[in-house]
Amino acid sequence: MLQFIKHHKIWFFIITPIAILLGAYIGFSIKNNNVDYASPKTGDITESIYGLGKVKTDQVYEIKIAVIKTLEKRYVKEGDFVEKGAKLVRLQDNLIFNAPFSGTVSYIAFNEAQSVFPQQTVLRLEDLSHRYIEVSLEQQGALRVRKGQPVRILFESIRGEQLSGNVTSIFARNEEFLAHISVDGLNDNVLPGMTADVAIEVGTKKDAMLIPLSSVSNGRIKVLRDNKKQTITVTIGGVDGNWAEVTEGDLKADDQIIIKKK
Repeated sequence: MLQFIKHHKIWFFIITPIAILLGAYIGFSIKNNNVDYASPKTGDITESIYGLGKVKTDQVYEIKIAVIKTLEKRYVKEGDFVEKGAKLVRLQDNLIFNAPFSGTVSYIAFNEAQSVFPQQTVLRLEDLSHRYIEVSLEQQGALRVRKGQPVRILFESIRGEQLSGNVTSIFARNEEFLAHISVDGLNDNVLPGMTADVAIEVGTKKDAMLIPLSSVSNGRIKVLRDNKKQTITVTIGGVDGNWAEVTEGDLKADDQIIIKKK
């Protein structure tokens, strides 16, 4: 019995250190598998102002009346494309409304024989060949946006297809700062009301020190320097997609920047 216990004690003292070392190795491996490493690089960066834009059309016609009348006849239905001059609706007292331009009927509020009240929209006609994107900007961004600047546009539902455009105007409306953007080659299926991510290019800096944007957290990055981890405070300048410009900070070219995997 005593010999049996001795054997078990010997195996315990042999296995325990191995288990500890194995656990430490697995923990180290898991920890390191959760991070990537990247080196700073020097290159050009295009600084952009980002925003969420909405597709609109600048030719919209709405039928409204000033007194109560009955809608007697609808000549069109929602979704119809009509030519300029085509009949749209007829109201009481033979009041007929025709299309002032060719376009698509996007809204009809009443059926025949229903009463139409003052200032209610009876019908809306939109020219979908005149579409643009309107984006709301923060004040700091609006100060740097100018007419003619190039714009990159990406619709989330059209993955992998990036469109290009230009700023056609920048203005204020009810203390909101807005930019209108023309778009090249806009798909016919892109309709008013749809949203897109826009990036307005406001400047380019050459030979900037760049780091992955995902490595920055609250103005700090973690690096591996001389096989030791360090936390460095950095000041970020321009941002272009996945890269950020470092304007200040004790960052060296041979530092390995630590990036947490998502």
